[in-house]
Amino acid sequence: MFLMLLVFWLIFNGKVTTEIFLVGVVVSAALTFMWCKVFQIKQCVFMPSLKKVWRYLRYFGNLFLEIIRCNLQVMRLILHPQEEVHPQLLTFPVKLKKDSHKVALANSITLTPGTITVAMQDDSIRVHGLDASFLEGIEESDMMKRLEKMEEDL
Repeated sequence: MFLMLLVFWLIFNGKVTTEIFLVGVVVSAALTFMWCKVFQIKQCVFMPSLKKVWRYLRYFGNLFLEIIRCNLQVMRLILHPQEEVHPQLLTFPVKLKKDSHKVALANSITLTPGTITVAMQDDSIRVHGLDASFLEGIEESDMMKRLEKMEEDL
């Protein structure tokens, strides 16, 4: 219901700006919440807690910063051809329980320049790094720690 209301809000406004979108999200969420309360529908819509929303925002913010940082590292390798590149393949264990969080981690690794997820097997991920420096500390990365915290909420 939330998505339907949001889509109608955007269609009837005729243009999409940040303000219109944010107001639409708030109004659609409020109407959906009231609808569920008035008609006493328990499974009406997925309404995440503020804590969950904050954790997801922090995860995606961290991912954005990692993408920028890795872009700069790749640019340094390209602009300084005298530096020797040492590609590396690394397999590391993953403590995440949910498959969706494992996939999110693998996709996040692939999104960051200089690394690509080659394989996912049970409780491990194999990653190829353009240079060995890209794989340093990947086993204890902030992204994995944030995903572990998200699993604690479940």
